[in-house]
Amino acid sequence: MEAYTDFASVYDELMDNTPYGQWCDNILNVLGEYGIRDGLVLDMGCGTGSLTELLAAKGYDMIGVDVSEDMLQEAIEKRAESGLPILYLLQDMREFELYGTVRAVVSICDS
Repeated sequence: MEAYTDFASVYDELMDNTPYGQWCDNILNVLGEYGIRDGLVLDMGCGTGSLTELLAAKGYDMIGVDVSEDMLQEAIEKRAESGLPILYLLQDMREFELYGTVRAVVSICDS
């Protein structure tokens, strides 16, 4: 998506007041209510991977999907720093394909 190409490198700065930690806690509570305390989770429209990283750090096997190559590049750089085993896929959420199933799909913010 062209709209995210120009500001992918500054997206995290613009979103620095976003309560990703609180959102992660809320998602963990909802997942827990459904008995999903581990396993494969898809972050649809993952952007720069902020939430994806948090969920991976909590023990989930994460897949991040986004349509913006530039946003995914930022996420990949975060993954390189954290060392977390996150799979990032460049796909449009309107027509994405997975070759298997996931336990849950999450999508936050402006996705």
